Amino acid sequence: DTLDNFFLESSPHGMFPVQKVSPKDYGMPEVKDAIDAEIAKYKSFKAFQEVEDEGQQSIPTRWVVTEQFESGKNEPYKARLCIRGDLEKGKDTVRSDSPTASKEAIKLALIIAANEGFKVQSGDIKSAYLQGEQLRRKIYVKPPKEANAAGKLWLLLQGAYGIVDGGRLFYLRLSEKL
Repeated sequence: DTLDNFFLESSPHGMFPVQKVSPKDYGMPEVKDAIDAEIAKYKSFKAFQEVEDEGQQSIPTRWVVTEQFESGKNEPYKARLCIRGDLEKGKDTVRSDSPTASKEAIKLALIIAANEGFKVQSGDIKSAYLQGEQLRRKIYVKPPKEANAAGKLWLLLQGAYGIVDGGRLFYLRLSEKL
């Protein structure tokens, strides 16, 4: 394995190594389970509507599968279905901004919290992008072969990982709820 296949991911328990899984290993039962779980998330969040492929302009998907090394995890593999938003026509006209805190702002907030004795907590929102605002444009996606949808396309209804405004759609939903 090369170092390119490893990266660090944060968790409430600190940083832990994660390894990218080669597509040749997608046939492993644990990887298949992770892929099936990700497709189930797309379905449960009603992130798409299955439509007939009538030659609509569509963009492909790709899997990002990682092996997790954090102790206590029930699932050793995590699969993320990413839309190839980089191939979407007209992506340059889509508003994609969403606020993020700079490193300096985070450091300052942590310094103030430590100085004042505040308890600092963090959280994780599972499948965040799939819970974003509804899309206001049509994006047709070629479903992954594991979805068993030959002759069909997915019309995205929600934000998803990989589309240019996925982060913005999640931010809009979050700011509405907070």
